[in-house]
Amino acid sequence: MRRLAWIVGLAVVLSAIVFVWRAWPPFAPKRPRPHPIAPRPRPVTISFVGDILLASSVGTHASKHGMAQLLSGVSDVLRADDLTIGNLECAVATCGRPADKQYTFRAKPVLLAGLREAGIDAVSLANNHSLDYGRQALVETFSHLREAGLPFAGAGPDLNAAAAPAILGRGLQRVALVAASRVLPSTAWCAGDDHPGVAGAYDPTRLLAEIRSADRAPGAVVAYLHWGRERAPFPERYQRRLARQCIEAGADLVIGTHPHVLQGFEFYGGRLIAYSLGNFVFTNRRKTTAILQTTLRAGKLVKATVIPCTIIGYRPRVMHDPRAPLRVLADLERRSFGVRIADDGALAPRL
Repeated sequence: MRRLAWIVGLAVVLSAIVFVWRAWPPFAPKRPRPHPIAPRPRPVTISFVGDILLASSVGTHASKHGMAQLLSGVSDVLRADDLTIGNLECAVATCGRPADKQYTFRAKPVLLAGLREAGIDAVSLANNHSLDYGRQALVETFSHLREAGLPFAGAGPDLNAAAAPAILGRGLQRVALVAASRVLPSTAWCAGDDHPGVAGAYDPTRLLAEIRSADRAPGAVVAYLHWGRERAPFPERYQRRLARQCIEAGADLVIGTHPHVLQGFEFYGGRLIAYSLGNFVFTNRRKTTAILQTTLRAGKLVKATVIPCTIIGYRPRVMHDPRAPLRVLADLERRSFGVRIADDGALAPRL
């Protein structure tokens, strides 16, 4: 019995020694650290609209009734998303002389605050009206946009600034807005190394380089282009070529304006091209337009929907008559390339 008790006691002592030895930090076994699970980025909803004019008869109406009234028919849609981006088709200034062209537009700076409050979050200035009142008025436009909290792309105090993207959001929610115009009254409107102007796209080399650079960071890259022929129902051949070049360079979405009418859509490499979103706020007394609403996750398109609208008395409004939107969607599908548009406006590649 003594021998058995001695053996048991020795075993207990040895177990205690082993326990203490393994617990002592220099000899304790290293436990593998769990790998942190990166949070899945939440989806980002971005709405795109076409040309926004705050001058001429539209400006008079807005000054009298307010921007809230002008956009009351769409503000619920625009405020419910994460970002709304449009094309500002005018200078916003109090200085300058009108350019020697048929139509020149200059808006009152006070209207910009209302535009921001109504749900517009960023604008492109790459178009054929930003310099309607000269370079000084363009520089003043930059100042008023900053004061109103409206980021902009497509124009700047020099070429580097004009060509650079506007960065909206941060991290995985980052959206890089790159804008350029293929429609200008003169190449003198293009920004240079030592003078302000617009980012041109006649030679797309710089545009594609900016897209490639923006694509190296997380998030989405949007190419917002002013191009095409006015009132043409279909894009020009060069538009389809340039759109594909932008996507090959890294753009996740290509959005077009200038024709003043709605044109169709196309998917290329799983990414969406909208050739023209037409007018949004313009001098039209009555006109069909649309909001393109997209949902992206980590820069990749997961959903795109067209919301048909009508412009009545300068005011865009979501169509509520159940038949009218279906006619607009059917017409847009006919103008598109390999795209099916469902009755709820959802876009999908035609299989």
